[in-house]
Amino acid sequence: MTWLLRQPPIWVAGAEPLVRRIVAGLTLLGRRVQVRPVADLSDLKACRTLVLADPPEPAEVIANLLGQLSTRGGRVAPLRLILMHQADPPPTLPDLDPDGPITLETFALEDRAARVLLARWPLHCGLDPVFGQVPHLLLVGFAPPARALLAQALRLIPYGEWRPRVTVVTAQAQAQTDFTLAYPHAGEVAEIQWVGPDLPGLAQAPPVSLVLVCSDPPVAAASAAARTVRRLAQAQGVSPPILLEVGDAVPSGTLADWDGQTFPFSYLDEACRPAVLFDGLGDELARTIHESYTDSIAAQGRDPEREPAGRPWSRLSASYRDANRHQADHLWAKLAVMDCRAIQEERVDSFTFAPLEAERLAVIEHLRWAADRHLDGWSYAPVRDNARRHHPQLIPYPDLSEPMKDLDRFAVRGVPTLLARSGLGVVRMLILGLPPPVADCPADERVQQLAAQVLERLVARYPDRSLVIAGTLADPAARLVTRIALEQAGAGLFLLCPQPLRETLATQPDEAARLDLLGLLTHAERRIALPGAGELEHWFATRAEIRICLGTAPAAAGAAKRVVLDPLGGQVEWGFEY
Repeated sequence: MTWLLRQPPIWVAGAEPLVRRIVAGLTLLGRRVQVRPVADLSDLKACRTLVLADPPEPAEVIANLLGQLSTRGGRVAPLRLILMHQADPPPTLPDLDPDGPITLETFALEDRAARVLLARWPLHCGLDPVFGQVPHLLLVGFAPPARALLAQALRLIPYGEWRPRVTVVTAQAQAQTDFTLAYPHAGEVAEIQWVGPDLPGLAQAPPVSLVLVCSDPPVAAASAAARTVRRLAQAQGVSPPILLEVGDAVPSGTLADWDGQTFPFSYLDEACRPAVLFDGLGDELARTIHESYTDSIAAQGRDPEREPAGRPWSRLSASYRDANRHQADHLWAKLAVMDCRAIQEERVDSFTFAPLEAERLAVIEHLRWAADRHLDGWSYAPVRDNARRHHPQLIPYPDLSEPMKDLDRFAVRGVPTLLARSGLGVVRMLILGLPPPVADCPADERVQQLAAQVLERLVARYPDRSLVIAGTLADPAARLVTRIALEQAGAGLFLLCPQPLRETLATQPDEAARLDLLGLLTHAERRIALPGAGELEHWFATRAEIRICLGTAPAAAGAAKRVVLDPLGGQVEWGFEY
């Protein structure tokens, strides 16, 4: 804390709602802050970092600052100037010398919040792409930051060659017109439908995997979220995560009041967090990608600083920063498709993708690159024309030449190396299926002891794998095993949903059991809808590498590896050599 007090204060000036959020976040961390009027930004010699929070006439303000710093000496380092504005593209600003007295960073509130939110709740949090499920994003309302969320989701939505789906529910016809004008080729990335609040054709659509509610005012948003929960349960039998923009409202209530699937957020709070605004939270991998690129330029005997894309991150233009960010943000989708995750590097050995895996990921990387190009206004033409934004490589992956395919292959083969440079290592998941137990299976210390014994042996048997427990959590014995897996084996959790979550909650025998289920739901990293007849058993047969059966092991296809826990007999039966 003493070190923080010695640091010069961060200056903040601009729109009051934003200033208040920034000051609150900095104060909470014990960082010094000084609020200044935009009209009185003098004595800049004492300021190292200045935040302009969406001020009026930002170009004029920056020109005045530049004039002050250009005529007065005494600074040992450039002024770090963070200009917050509502959404990209940024306002027209003066051209600044990269080596001048001001280092300018533009910060789009809606766009940065969209990146943060879809990193925390990635598009695969509501589906299993390895099981063949396709992303279907449902966007209810088009108040901020809906447009930025939609654009970011389209950059992240390629998970395979299946065509993803986006449904936008809004009564604002102008919203569709404006988005189409801004992103005329978005339809090349996904099937986008704009519909009214009655959600026509929902029963025939692919299962919705994630919902974003951005209605205005917040009371209307909460009502829209509740209606959406009911509508999806009735029409599709699914319970995807629902992200609810609440603005300045402060959500209240306890775990007992939660429906298990609605997650409130404020995009302004997300964007104004000090870690995001000042410390580049979410940019770590993007910086690593950029450093890798500059290293490759230097290895070729060229000076990176002489090329616009090779300058240091602090002096890199916004367009090049965004290109690195888009590539970095999609890494997690690629890992999900391979049933992999990233953990601290010291806990894993070196990792490489198998040739067939690398080829599959190369296809996805080409789709990601094409999506990024389409959203930036590019379209196919046999001859490249930068002025018209024409590109000959905007074609299906199989039609690319081998040298062009090699570019995508090189990008995905380098994923483990990029993560390693950020202190992360790639590890494969070991999915443990937890089918519904036999009737009257106890949920007591007998199950607890057997489960702890089995999980300890699995961790020892598979030291290079990351355990994931997958089940419906409808039964107390299954929840007990799941809790032990999370707490003692560090496992992840996939929630399998053969019916709407509200029905599973309603069938719990008492409030204690309901709270037990809700408590575990907070740990679920995936919610996989399996509403079709036989889908749950099919998922266990094709996706679970090992089944942990409570009471008995029913006859079923696939999943040859099984462990049977018999709490009544106090025994464990292993169906394979462990």
